[in-house]
Amino acid sequence: MNSTRSQAVVTTSWDDGHRLDPRLAALLEKYRIPGTFYIAPRNLEIEPADRLDSAGIRDLSERFEIGGHTLTHQRLPLISEQEAAAEIRDGKAELEEIIGAPVTSFCYPRGEYTPVHVRQAGEAGFSLARTVERSSLDPGAPMELSTTINAYAHRVDGPLALRLAGKKPWTAAKLYLEWDELAIRWFDLCLERGGVYHLWGHSWEVDARRDWHRLERVLAHVADRPDVTYADNRDIPGLDS
Repeated sequence: MNSTRSQAVVTTSWDDGHRLDPRLAALLEKYRIPGTFYIAPRNLEIEPADRLDSAGIRDLSERFEIGGHTLTHQRLPLISEQEAAAEIRDGKAELEEIIGAPVTSFCYPRGEYTPVHVRQAGEAGFSLARTVERSSLDPGAPMELSTTINAYAHRVDGPLALRLAGKKPWTAAKLYLEWDELAIRWFDLCLERGGVYHLWGHSWEVDARRDWHRLERVLAHVADRPDVTYADNRDIPGLDS
């Protein structure tokens, strides 16, 4: 990405393919914010009854970008190269059969990958691949896309919170303890500096932590800004080739 960019861009992405994804999608629609839903259609980490079914995936695809997330959400570095290639390829094929359209964005399960998997994703036909790297307004390379903020309070973010708070302890404590405060601070920095503000998370995690009000607060804060470009992941402008 060109470091001289002054335009602020907002994108969001949501992982796994859970039955609660439509609730999250409704919030995005309420605030007219695009999103990419990365779905593993046979995710082994989600009980079958809690997976988003084919009808739900098709419905989401009419309003949002659908991205690949492997077939069964395997941790790619822990399986063979051949198995990883099949997971990446077969997950894409199944999603494309469900929605009847190309799937060109991918997310590495748990953010775990090696250069081999970057190559395999490209060979499978993906032109973008998202990681779980956070705390950046520069998305970086298309096949190792960084993010800004996760909809989850990470307890390793103390030094980051202190830095973003200008070393003001009380402000830092708030940013550290409340991820929505941190998310809002990052967006305000994006308005000042330009760049890509990328919010991501999991609908099931937002629900488990009873954080729907926090998510809605963040979406309301970033929405409807006349000087901001809103895009799903595949349409982020200015990515390096």
